[in-house]
Amino acid sequence: MLTGTAICAPLTGMMLTGCSEQVKKAAPLTSPLGFFSADEFQLLSQVMDVILPKTDSPSASDVKVNYIVDNMFGQAYPADYQKKFTGLFAELKVFLMDKKFLTLSAQQQESVLLSLETLPEEQRNNAYWAYIDIKQQTVAFYLSTEEIAENYLNYLPIPGEFKPCVSLAELGGKAWAI
Repeated sequence: MLTGTAICAPLTGMMLTGCSEQVKKAAPLTSPLGFFSADEFQLLSQVMDVILPKTDSPSASDVKVNYIVDNMFGQAYPADYQKKFTGLFAELKVFLMDKKFLTLSAQQQESVLLSLETLPEEQRNNAYWAYIDIKQQTVAFYLSTEEIAENYLNYLPIPGEFKPCVSLAELGGKAWAI
């Protein structure tokens, strides 16, 4: 619930202020990093690309989710959440570096993350919680990117009539964009 709140509150605020002058003056997504070090950012990007790899749709880093997360931590999330995540991420980094994560094949990287994700409840540690936090943010921000929303999900820039019970087949087999 805390992760959901941490993701939804800033995301909602950013979406509601999307037309403001302040946002228009914001640095482009490829600007220097605001929260993660270069090494941490590389690791984060690789983890995100294992979570959402390039298939018939772009990978997480292809649509700049890694920069969005860096920007959110650097500018939107409260200091106490930043501090908590920094500690969790440090343990995830140690776990992944012990496994030589960056040098593994994509399939081996997936196995490492799956082993972490499927830890029994009594063995869940800070590395687990950092990974779950990253995974939730990766999926949420990925689905809300312009590229994915407009090209891979049903997308209506201006909402129309509300139809509460519509089958996926009636929608062309695609879920709605966020």
